[in-house]
Amino acid sequence: MVPRTREIVKQNMSAEINFTNLPKQPVPRVVLSPRRILADILSKGWIESAIPFLALFLVIGGILLTTDGYFVPANLRNLAQYAADGGLVVLALLIVVAVGGIDLSVGSNFAMSAFAALFCFHILNLPVPAVLIVSLATGALIGGVNGVLAGLIGCGALLATLGTMITTRGLFTLASQAQLVEISTSARMDDVWDWVGFEKFLSMPIGFWIWLLVAIGVFVMFRQTRLGWHILAVGGNRKAARHGGIQVKTTAFFAYVLAGVIVGLAGFLFAARQNSIGADTGIGLEFFALTALVVGLGGFVPGRGPVVAVMVGFATVYILNNVLINAGFRGDFVQFSLGAIIVAILAIDVKFRKNRHRLLASTYLDPIALKLQDVAGMAGLMPHEMVPRLRKAEILAAGKLDGPEDVLLDAAGNLYCGTRDGCLMRLRAPDYVDVSVFARIGGRPLGLAFDREGRIVACVAGRGLVRVTEEGEVALLTDQTARSLFSIQDDTTIRMADDLDIAPDGIIYFTDATKRYDIGNWGLDLLEGRANGRLLSYDPTSGKTCTICDNLIFPNGVCVTHDGKFLLVASSWACSIMIFDLGDLAAGPSVFLQGLPGYPDNINRASDGGYWIALAGTRNPVIDQAMKYPGLRRRMAKKVPPTNWLFGNLNIGGVLKIDGSGKIVDALWDAPDGPLYMITSMREHEGALYLGGVTNDKIGRLPLDTADRQWNGPASYWEKGQ
Repeated sequence: MVPRTREIVKQNMSAEINFTNLPKQPVPRVVLSPRRILADILSKGWIESAIPFLALFLVIGGILLTTDGYFVPANLRNLAQYAADGGLVVLALLIVVAVGGIDLSVGSNFAMSAFAALFCFHILNLPVPAVLIVSLATGALIGGVNGVLAGLIGCGALLATLGTMITTRGLFTLASQAQLVEISTSARMDDVWDWVGFEKFLSMPIGFWIWLLVAIGVFVMFRQTRLGWHILAVGGNRKAARHGGIQVKTTAFFAYVLAGVIVGLAGFLFAARQNSIGADTGIGLEFFALTALVVGLGGFVPGRGPVVAVMVGFATVYILNNVLINAGFRGDFVQFSLGAIIVAILAIDVKFRKNRHRLLASTYLDPIALKLQDVAGMAGLMPHEMVPRLRKAEILAAGKLDGPEDVLLDAAGNLYCGTRDGCLMRLRAPDYVDVSVFARIGGRPLGLAFDREGRIVACVAGRGLVRVTEEGEVALLTDQTARSLFSIQDDTTIRMADDLDIAPDGIIYFTDATKRYDIGNWGLDLLEGRANGRLLSYDPTSGKTCTICDNLIFPNGVCVTHDGKFLLVASSWACSIMIFDLGDLAAGPSVFLQGLPGYPDNINRASDGGYWIALAGTRNPVIDQAMKYPGLRRRMAKKVPPTNWLFGNLNIGGVLKIDGSGKIVDALWDAPDGPLYMITSMREHEGALYLGGVTNDKIGRLPLDTADRQWNGPASYWEKGQ
């Protein structure tokens, strides 16, 4: 920066902002709406299990009204004692169904594993740990046979496991008949064996705690482990899983083996508790477990692992069956009644699941009345009052870029921008003919900035905040912040990181434009007009991400003022610019500029101490009126695609120039049929303005007659003494 320009900027800055005289920007502390509450509840994953939960609640309520003493501690312990076996088998079936299979042999496997445990304990006199290992190995072996047939070879799971069921049942019958008398007459006693079978911990049977630990383990497996993710991926879409590099057949094999291990554990617990077996051991268990699984899942649904819902389904079926038997009903009547009740539960559940997304779609869009300030400060500067000066802009890299939402230039004049396919592109100075991929980021790169070390920090929609070194290496800085205190929906994930800037102390300030919509349908946020966004900060020193201000109306562009004391933030749908005091962020935003003629996007510094504001489109009187009537917008959204009526003036690209105090001093417009429509960013660099657009395939460069030809952005931030 030449001395004369430095003096002009300092003069401009000295009269820049009188923060105390600016009106406060109202920010709601809580955004509440009945439609939003309903939509947020419907969008939660656990709502799919609402009917099984409701069924269990009704069953418990009915028992409380008709039966005395059923839920006393002694009976609950008794229920828990016998529930562990069936509960473990249901978990085993869940794993198999999640990978896209089925296992009809679990009942036979259960019986064979129990026999193996009793044989090893009473006949071979093995220690209890060895008995457990043999029982688990027996279950794993039978599960492995199923895995080879249904997983590796590719036989149909139904027929393969049916064959395994019949074969295993036959082996069990032969083996148990040969050893039943010897097992029954064995007098062996063992403290560990009795502890597993009969002792209690915290007043509940040991088997119950083992079942609970296995359920937690399966839950964690599906949520946090590679094997669990692969199982769900294979069950959800085998072709996609195969294309993603997952060994589909191997994953299915291990799923069957793991299920067999869990069934083997159930057989061991049964053997320790009963200390005997019969010819009918395990008969019908597969159908009981399948029924519980179907009630919890709402059918056979591969690719899902809702452990809690399945356990609720099991509890419903188990308690119903137990109550009817204890009431003295005949077995055939119990089966009939249980079947009828389950069919009713499933019919309601299937209906609910089928219509849940339809109901969610009809309630999710939640518009609010939004009255915009009339256009102000634009006398003689509107598009119809000026020559479209952007028509004279030189077009760079036409057809070589896909959606350069933000543009950034280093001190040497090399130009960087993100593209729709997740790449960070570099256009080499001075002619910008050499266009190459600088880094592959993933997500959609939006706002860009240089840090003090010359690394690029980028906002990436769908990913968060990333940093790219000079060698093109990408590192994720943050993708989460603290959850909103009164939010039903978990909003810790940064959904649409939009723009950023870096303060002199290195703190990165950036916006999460909307917490409800992603980059693919961000326009619906305009339809709502609600305060769905937030301003965040990231401290590279501590690695901590903070929410500076929540409930903002589509916060977009971010710019630290020339003196480093304030932060300008564009509110696109409110057509205004907010300002934050970096020394007192808790005070919230004030209104820096309002009544803009369009939707402000990125904000960047100018060489004379002022600022450039990109306008993604100009306002339309019809849309301004529609923003006052939420019911109208909701009905229009159902009848007409938003792109057909909401963005009528986005083809008119524009840039505003304001001075340090927020007064609009100039405007640059393109013609309606010009190439630089929907301008979302601009950067001044050495006497020229570079312009990008989120839907463009090019970058514009416009010489500025009065700008400092030695000024550049990185120097204005990080030059010594700045």
